[in-house]
Amino acid sequence: MRRMVPVGGAAPRGGALAAVALALFVASVALALVAAPPRAARAQAAQVTQSGVTSKDPAAITFSLRVTAPGGVKSAKLDYQVQNPDGAVGGSGNAQVSPGAEVDLSFTLTTRDNTRYIPVGSMFGYRWEIETNNGAKTTTPETAYLFLDGRYQWRSQTDANVTVYWYGSDEAAAQAALQATRTALDATGRLLEAKVEYPVRVLVWRSEEEGKLAMRQQSASFDAQVRTGGQRVAPDVLFVFDNVPDVVRHEAAHIVTHVAGDGPFIGVPAWLDEGTAVYMQADPGPGYRAGLGAAILANRALSLRSMQSAASRADEVNVFYGQSWSTVKYLIDEYGQPKFAQLFRTIRGGARPDDALRTVYGIDQDGLYNAWRQKNGLAPVAASGPSGGGGAAAVEATRAPLGIPTSSAGNQAAQPGGGEQGGEGQQATPDSGGSNATGAVLMLAVTVGLAAALGAGGWLFYSRKERATSAASSGASSAIAVSSNRRVSRDYMKWFLWFAAIVLVATAIRWITELVR
Repeated sequence: MRRMVPVGGAAPRGGALAAVALALFVASVALALVAAPPRAARAQAAQVTQSGVTSKDPAAITFSLRVTAPGGVKSAKLDYQVQNPDGAVGGSGNAQVSPGAEVDLSFTLTTRDNTRYIPVGSMFGYRWEIETNNGAKTTTPETAYLFLDGRYQWRSQTDANVTVYWYGSDEAAAQAALQATRTALDATGRLLEAKVEYPVRVLVWRSEEEGKLAMRQQSASFDAQVRTGGQRVAPDVLFVFDNVPDVVRHEAAHIVTHVAGDGPFIGVPAWLDEGTAVYMQADPGPGYRAGLGAAILANRALSLRSMQSAASRADEVNVFYGQSWSTVKYLIDEYGQPKFAQLFRTIRGGARPDDALRTVYGIDQDGLYNAWRQKNGLAPVAASGPSGGGGAAAVEATRAPLGIPTSSAGNQAAQPGGGEQGGEGQQATPDSGGSNATGAVLMLAVTVGLAAALGAGGWLFYSRKERATSAASSGASSAIAVSSNRRVSRDYMKWFLWFAAIVLVATAIRWITELVR
């Protein structure tokens, strides 16, 4: 016997069940959307109240920061870059953190030891990354800092792309150094057909003794026997200890020889670099002339292959510089300025010195050495063989600061001073949130998405079954199918109700937990 199930009596129960499920689903979704705001908005970021940079002498730089963080600071890292026309170099260091709501942080960077040399006159770009104990992260804006010798109060003058820094009251001497630098850059640029496009900084000390601590470390015996008038310590930085025009012209010429001849992997050999710098002086000077004359007279000239790097023995310094100048003068006098400029361009293009000489002059370093010897009344000597020299890093005094190559930092204006720079109330930029907050938000988003998909599927399934039930109720033979369809719909909606309830409870727990934090 078949029993007909009234269709109209079940519909209200199914509709009420769907309405309850839908309301519960909407409530859970709404709660999920407001339950987990980004952690960065909840966690209090560190506030930078004071920052500064101090350099008491050329041996170290101290970066300092005062931070207010109610929950305390977990870590603080300094990222720095040394700006360089050839590519910035830099690194990072961690400050020691102490407990407290307001802490002073600092990191000291050594700049002159056996492993690192960052010369005075270098331009830094730096920023701090701070993380609090509650997970909030703060990154300070990148700041520029000009590294100066903090023992003196520096002043500056600028002409075009050259800035001279000096201390004391002799402003006329500073102006003379500025003029000599500009003149030498222009004259050497015409000789080598090259132009220095970047800013050049010239630091003038009153004596070698006052500037010795800023120089790259050398052996005590070498320093005791050799007087240093100046140095090119970076592609854009010159040191002057003996402020006379020829010393300044010599060092400024090194800026141009670097631009004209030093490539990424191959650079001009020391005899060509130093010889050109001496050639740009008004006169080589009595010391270099005497050293050259003595070497020719005693037939003790240095082979060019032994002059790939600067002289390391004090008793060879005058011979090295004098012979380098004489060799360069021979090339220009015999073959002319255009070929001399072509020689630099060829080396910069990647050719080794021997190959570049063959390309431009048809002779290698041995051939040039013997031609020079004959010009000075000396007999030719046997070739000494190829040399692996010619690398750009061979000239120790003109190396870029040691460090890790990185991308260039932003260039902001920096004010010169006595090695110190600071500021009150530096603005800091908090990060958008920690990784934990991101994971929580993603988890909730996935959960809400699944709930939405399940709810939509349930509603669609229920609607279709209701329509099927209405159509089937007109025939008595389909009564059993109608009953079965209704049971499936109700079961589906029950599952969805349980799932929505679980989502609601889990979200509430998450919300309460975040409020407690």
